[in-house]
Amino acid sequence: MKKTYTSFILVLIVLIIVNIAARSIYKRFDLTKDNRYTVSADTEKILKQAYKPIVIDVFLDGELPSEFRKLKLETGQFLEELAALHPNLKYDFLNPIEDATPAETEQITAQLLSNGVKGAVATIQEGGKSTNVTVFPYALILYDGKTTAVPLLKTVARATAEERVNSSIQQLEYQFADGLRKASLEKDKTVAFLRDSDELSDVRIGDFIGSVNEYYNTRPFGIEFLTTNDTIAPQQVLEVMNKFDLIIDPKPTAPYSETKKYLLDQYLMQGGKMLLAVDPIVMENDSLSNEQRKAYPLPRKLNLDDMLFRYGLRLNNGLVKDLKHAPLALATGQGRNTQYEAYAWPYYPISKTSKDTSATAQFITKNLEDVKFEYTGSIDTLKNGIRKTILLSTSDKAKELTLPTVVSLNEIGKEVVIESYNKSNLPLAVLAEGSFTSAYKNRVKPVDLNNPTDEGKEAAIVLIADGDVLKNQVLRGEPQELGFDIRTGQLYGNKEFLMNTINYLLDDTGLIKLRNKDIQVPFLDSKKVIDEKFKWQFINTVLPLLIVAGFGFVFMWLRKRKYQA
Repeated sequence: MKKTYTSFILVLIVLIIVNIAARSIYKRFDLTKDNRYTVSADTEKILKQAYKPIVIDVFLDGELPSEFRKLKLETGQFLEELAALHPNLKYDFLNPIEDATPAETEQITAQLLSNGVKGAVATIQEGGKSTNVTVFPYALILYDGKTTAVPLLKTVARATAEERVNSSIQQLEYQFADGLRKASLEKDKTVAFLRDSDELSDVRIGDFIGSVNEYYNTRPFGIEFLTTNDTIAPQQVLEVMNKFDLIIDPKPTAPYSETKKYLLDQYLMQGGKMLLAVDPIVMENDSLSNEQRKAYPLPRKLNLDDMLFRYGLRLNNGLVKDLKHAPLALATGQGRNTQYEAYAWPYYPISKTSKDTSATAQFITKNLEDVKFEYTGSIDTLKNGIRKTILLSTSDKAKELTLPTVVSLNEIGKEVVIESYNKSNLPLAVLAEGSFTSAYKNRVKPVDLNNPTDEGKEAAIVLIADGDVLKNQVLRGEPQELGFDIRTGQLYGNKEFLMNTINYLLDDTGLIKLRNKDIQVPFLDSKKVIDEKFKWQFINTVLPLLIVAGFGFVFMWLRKRKYQA
């Protein structure tokens, strides 16, 4: 008896110690194959820097289609991981229009839209019936009086609802980390947009500027006015340029002066970063608006060739055609009956990767949607000791037309001669990194600078052979989302590619890692579920009862037999 009592006391003491240890020592284990519930070090860093309370409202509740219920489940599990890391993070799932009247629903929808939350119509299929419901696949992060919208449903070209949700689940950590960063962190880097060589107007790159401005400070900047203003010293301008972490030139159309080239060259020699979206071809769709429906593309003279050549890059002004391309939308009908129809248009190459298997290329372009180009040239890379990474290229069925040439809408519908597409993987976007040699080495300098440099520090250039990659469409004077084609409803990956590139150039690689996270989510086959519904209902409800009844029968029979004996 005394031994039993002692054992009981020991067990009780052990249980108390285990409970105390469990309260003070906390550890979660992720046993999934793809580590989907393991929060990355970059996200943890953002959470640690966000020291104030965080409130997250997720608008995924109520009656939802099956794929959205899966997204809700995964979102809840991920937020649980975030809450385990941040003691002051609270989250809740809610349906913003639950029990609301039509008038209240309209008012709530407008209020959510003002915060960046857009509603979408989804279909619930159950028992052979379809019901349309409005869903808001967003979360709102409230931090320090600031509200940030987090989109949870990713748009994927030509994808089923399940594929979209699967892609969205892959992006969950990135979307929340991105939202937390926007809400809690101060901008510490500055990006300059050059506005002095007849570049794209602010409204034509409004969404791109806005996207960059969410992460970094943005400033318009000009260099060309130096050639007409004697009161400004080039040295002072260069000193201002050196304060920028990145300089972007969005589709210049006027030739560079030697002064501008030299200042950009010396900026690069000081370790600067540049993104040049240069259009080597003069060609716009407006040129096709004539009776002949023809246009004659010409080379664009930008006075850049010698500078780029010294850096190991060359812009080709041949017009690229590709069998892998985006459509061109043309109007049919008149007046109120006007509609747009999409036609194959090989002058709009699309690309989301290249044959470059380097880690850098894969890092920037992994999981991209197709990036759309319009009337683009191509790029040659030259050997000069600078590291070149081909980020995007054409398909293996492309060709390059020598200028001048003719582009005609009459080509639409004609039989394609596949054999003529005999070029493959023409580079469209190239990253060059290394210690560059000045384009003005052993040359007469256009202006005097203090201590000019011929051999530079580690620097980087991204050259894109089409300025329209940065261009958004405009509707009623408002810039639309970059990459979205109003007339076809297609969303391309232009913005994601550009933001990945900018993040890389500014050594902000944590966000790219999160974008590239791979998670595979299994989904039920809805047709198989309907076909086998009765079988699984029987297995899950009737069969367990039959098993219990069988055990009961056997038990009673054995007991009766025992007492009869």
